[in-house]
Amino acid sequence: MSALAYIPLAIAVLTAACQGNNNNQQTTQTDTTELDTGLVTQVKVDTIQSIRDNYERIHAIKDWDKIDSAEVLGESTEGGIAYFYYKNNIMEKMDIKYYGEGGYTNDYYYFKDNQVSFVLEELYRYNAHMYAPEFDYSKTEKAEEFRFYYFDGKFVKGLPEQADPKWQAELADRAEVLVQQKEKISKLKRY
Repeated sequence: MSALAYIPLAIAVLTAACQGNNNNQQTTQTDTTELDTGLVTQVKVDTIQSIRDNYERIHAIKDWDKIDSAEVLGESTEGGIAYFYYKNNIMEKMDIKYYGEGGYTNDYYYFKDNQVSFVLEELYRYNAHMYAPEFDYSKTEKAEEFRFYYFDGKFVKGLPEQADPKWQAELADRAEVLVQQKEKISKLKRY
């Protein structure tokens, strides 16, 4: 058989291989997190589940090797405090409480591979201004709660969700601020 007879066979094999490769690329694309102008348009369920599993793992730790704390000044009207939790010489969790005159905020950070994986933010409101005669700390109520999911250090989802693009942009902006705060507050730790 002459060399020219093998050319159509080679072209057919190459075409089939390229089509198979294109199919693999399309499958890979739909299996990854797709970002659109910094906001996530599609997040795989198992990505969120892996973040939740990491949260559960850290939340279950009761015997921390080290717990460090530091006063947080200049970030709120009444100051704050940060706690850094270590297991096997790795900071797994950081809690920050910011005090204000009308309430306080708790930010709970959970880490995976030294990057933010999840942040739970709770906002509490006092029944009255803290210097008012009717102020009663026992009447403090949770006003809002937000959840921020990060994958490989990038924001992928925020809760509560709303269809409004402005809301989604605000959540993404807040998620970025939380990462910046983590960087700033982490410098206060001693270990």
